[in-house]
Amino acid sequence: MPLKAMNHIENDEAVRYIKKYFEPRNNGRPLFTGSHFDSFDGGGGVEPNRITAADLLALEMLSESVRGQAALGIVESLADEIEELLVQVPEEAKLEEITEAEFERLLDKGSPAQQLWDLLKQNNGSRWHIGTTRASKILARKRPHLIPIYDTVVRREALGERSGNYWRDWFNAFQGAEGRQLAERLRSIRNESGETHLSLLRVLDIVLWMKGTGYAKVTETAGDEE
Repeated sequence: MPLKAMNHIENDEAVRYIKKYFEPRNNGRPLFTGSHFDSFDGGGGVEPNRITAADLLALEMLSESVRGQAALGIVESLADEIEELLVQVPEEAKLEEITEAEFERLLDKGSPAQQLWDLLKQNNGSRWHIGTTRASKILARKRPHLIPIYDTVVRREALGERSGNYWRDWFNAFQGAEGRQLAERLRSIRNESGETHLSLLRVLDIVLWMKGTGYAKVTETAGDEE
């Protein structure tokens, strides 16, 4: 579980991970391009209910790309359908704050977010090379406080080889007294790092990814998963 994974990381260590992630190279370019994923071209909140070309290009910051067929579908032919679903997922909703009932309404089976997930992955049609990793990053760009990024490194750090409902696992991590303590820890780590624009989910994602890669200067994903 994410909570258990964080219990093995001290706050000072987590702050170092965040600072390293946002550290520039000597030439001014980012050490990790993922540090610009949330803020690229103003961020996903510029047009909160539409997935734009800038949102898809932002995936390049995390070493992912969207092929032409998918890009045309998402930005053009499916744009209205996507907007209708995104409108139903409040931009202000935060995974660490929503109730069980809100989780079921927003993220569980049949919810708007799950419908978006299926639409992006084309689960009911002809697949177009958007798997779990890419779909999660697109949705996290639009709803960074609600949708966790799926990454094989982070999944391994948080869940080991266990499989299950990824969104549910992240939601459960913030439940109860321990969950509230985790949220407070992440807020403290975020404040100490100086990267106060990050969502708590993104703080958790970066810390676990940096821990899992050992600071290695590698691409930010081990590949998309269908």
